[in-house]
Amino acid sequence: MHIIVIGCGKVGSSLAAELIRLEHDVVIIDSDPELIQAADNLDCIKITGVPIDRDVLRQAGIETADFVCAVTQNDNINIMTAQTAKVIFNVPKVITRVFNPANQSVFNELGLDNICSTHLTVQAFLRAIQQESYESRHILYGARMLYTRTTIDPKLAGENLNDLTTDQGKLIVGIFRHNRMLLATPELKTQVGDQIILAEIE
Repeated sequence: MHIIVIGCGKVGSSLAAELIRLEHDVVIIDSDPELIQAADNLDCIKITGVPIDRDVLRQAGIETADFVCAVTQNDNINIMTAQTAKVIFNVPKVITRVFNPANQSVFNELGLDNICSTHLTVQAFLRAIQQESYESRHILYGARMLYTRTTIDPKLAGENLNDLTTDQGKLIVGIFRHNRMLLATPELKTQVGDQIILAEIE
């Protein structure tokens, strides 16, 4: 696929490197020539220019791009680039980075698919802490089972438990609520403060 990465900082260059490894056709755009120069080892097209400039985007091949990933540390640039890619050039998939969590509502209101690295980092730490604190192991029919509890994201409150997905290889077996375990049933809905109980074979 032809993928344009907007931003050549640590996130952009790391993303580009992985995409290149996966044999995608990658173009990086950044207005900072020093960042572009620092990414000299990446085997892809690198363009120094303002990413909201339509001519710069055309030079990057946006008219035939499959994805645009706007990952700069400037939320305004990410929003404007994403909007241009989505509305003007009809890029099939546009993903934006949210640098300041306070701005995520703006991205959502504009209908932009976005990833907030701050929220992801916090959730990753919480999962690591909670899984370390709430683990249980049992032998079931000869298999060593690991059960963990993870606090549910408040945004998922009210969802049917059976509609949620989790990491590959892990099964949602129920909810821990008010010191009681509730088995997963079709009608069971999540609430704020619930802990999802996950099971996997070690």
